[in-house]
Amino acid sequence: MISLRGFLVILTIPARLIWALISYAIFGGVNEKFQNDLFNSVKIHALRIGLDIPVRDFIYLGKGADHIINKTVKSSLPSLTKLNNYGMRYDQQSIWLVEAKNRSTSDPIIIYCHGGGYIAGPFPQQYETILGMYHLLDERKRTKTSVLALHYHLVGSGGAIGSHVDELAATYIKLAEAGNDNIVLMGDSAGGNLAIVLLQYLKQQKNPKLAWPRSTVLMSPWVKMVPEKYQLSPGHSYHDNKNRDYLEARFVGTPKRLEALFGGVNYADILISPGNLPYKVEDWKEIPTLNDRGYSTFVILGEHEVFRDDILEWSQYAVGSNLKPQSKDSGGIVNSAVQEYKTDGKNGAYIDVVVEPWALHAHVVTFESDIGKKLEKNPQLKLENLDKSKFFGVVRIVEFLNRTLDVSTEKEELSTTVKVKQGKLVETL
Repeated sequence: MISLRGFLVILTIPARLIWALISYAIFGGVNEKFQNDLFNSVKIHALRIGLDIPVRDFIYLGKGADHIINKTVKSSLPSLTKLNNYGMRYDQQSIWLVEAKNRSTSDPIIIYCHGGGYIAGPFPQQYETILGMYHLLDERKRTKTSVLALHYHLVGSGGAIGSHVDELAATYIKLAEAGNDNIVLMGDSAGGNLAIVLLQYLKQQKNPKLAWPRSTVLMSPWVKMVPEKYQLSPGHSYHDNKNRDYLEARFVGTPKRLEALFGGVNYADILISPGNLPYKVEDWKEIPTLNDRGYSTFVILGEHEVFRDDILEWSQYAVGSNLKPQSKDSGGIVNSAVQEYKTDGKNGAYIDVVVEPWALHAHVVTFESDIGKKLEKNPQLKLENLDKSKFFGVVRIVEFLNRTLDVSTEKEELSTTVKVKQGKLVETL
């Protein structure tokens, strides 16, 4: 049953949302990004209310992944969900959004891990965004690509943060032991944390029979779960963005909240919260997904999110990024010189780290989710026709996937080319 505190918070929702409307009429939008956007300004106020709800109450306020995927999303996107094996379980903790027909073990499988602070979710908007991105892929890539949604247990239903990596590992290992060697990890917020700690889990396992993830796509990954006191002072993103973002330090800022989230477990653990430990390059350099040629990693974060500094710091140590917090606000204008770090992938992993101007936490799945409904209305919509400002994250992720997804036909073409070249070399000799 929901707690008294949770019930009281819910009772305040109408009054707080009315105040959000009045505030918009007087002062305009809640931040620079949504200065003239009533809907998203009110949405941010609603998301902030969620920070006041006790951790264990969230399990009473949402629906499970089965219901969201097979009822909610299917009813809102009937055409986009007409996919092979949509809504079918792969194992106890994962569900297919699509399984490519006649797929081979070398075809790409994206494992999507939803965010929600490990206490909430999944939300329909998250799956709508993922489905939208899937449908925007180049046809040759799309027909070979499968997407699997991980449905891990929430903290309120038992188990503290730190235990979820075992659930992702179980699904990953089952896929890998079946011969699947082309797995992509994708996650937002807590889901991004989960993808990152799985890399450390695999590093510790040292199992040569398990293929490493071919790629990772990280949307505002929660790399440091508990901020330090100095981060709450001016000059740091937790402080400077607290009135812009919908997340705030108070999400984990009280002893009672910490106990509810971690259950007394030390969160300063590389398999839980890498950012709460001193960073060392050597902790990350032996992970092929982040370092070796033929692998790739994409990181996107928001200029105006509270996690900005933490994500940039992790990116420096894990993927060699040279990006630092900007000294001046972008004004909402893209400047790749200070907002993007990219390698060519010739001498190591292909890396792309992007700071989206004026964006907030997990902006892609939170504020670009209407890409699914746009495609439902207009199935012929192409990536190049999208508003690249409104759908900044969607466009950049799809472009990354179009570049990096390795489909079996490409491998066969490469193998044929190598054999031809070898044959010519023999003839020459």
